Amino acid sequence: MKLEGKIALVSGASRGIGKSIALALGKEGAKVVLTYKSNLDLAKDAAKDIPDSLVVQLDISDRNSIKLAIDQIIEKYGHIDILVNNAGINKPTDFEDVSDEDWDMILDTNLKGPFMLSQEVFTIMKKQNYGRIVNISSVSGQYGGPRTVHYAVSKAGLISLGQCLARYGAPYNVTSNNVAPGIIATDMSKEVMNSAVGNDVLQKTILQRPGTTDEVASVVVFLSSDESSYVTGQTFNVNGGLI
Repeated sequence: MKLEGKIALVSGASRGIGKSIALALGKEGAKVVLTYKSNLDLAKDAAKDIPDSLVVQLDISDRNSIKLAIDQIIEKYGHIDILVNNAGINKPTDFEDVSDEDWDMILDTNLKGPFMLSQEVFTIMKKQNYGRIVNISSVSGQYGGPRTVHYAVSKAGLISLGQCLARYGAPYNVTSNNVAPGIIATDMSKEVMNSAVGNDVLQKTILQRPGTTDEVASVVVFLSSDESSYVTGQTFNVNGGLI
């Protein structure tokens, strides 16, 4: 129960990595806020095993939606101790075929969204002189996604955002770190895993298998706890030895 009494906000928590993170934080005693964009039923299902949790609708690309969600959280809990920027989307596309609309959609969700959410939550953490921010990036942001240039750029930017937040947060006991998963078995990765590109990635992964969402969540729990109090500005690779 290393997170007992903490309030954790996990964006995009209705499925996949986000759901596993929410469950893992709840298991350690945190009261978890799970956000979803459109599928309320999925979010409620993810929250059913987390005591005193809260499900909140959130469009991470819309600052007004972010502010409304935070207002609900503060009304119920009074503070936010942990922020996990997990919500993200992908649209594998060859470089020449990425449209302006695709670029804006991916960057608005994967990078601008976490920036705005972190900005709003940081004000709260600064006042309470405590906070843990964890960004879910990707190995694509470290070596360049072969068919996901917009996704790769957004995840590289997210790593930089986490490093910048570490500098701004240091005087206020707010740490900021990144987790960069490799190929993880989720609904979102099925298409990639079954492709020639996915097979190539698995062949280059030392452990010769995809990771699980729980293996990512366990690192997030560590970075959300006081056990990581001297860790900030770092990127933790959960990629089976891919890089």
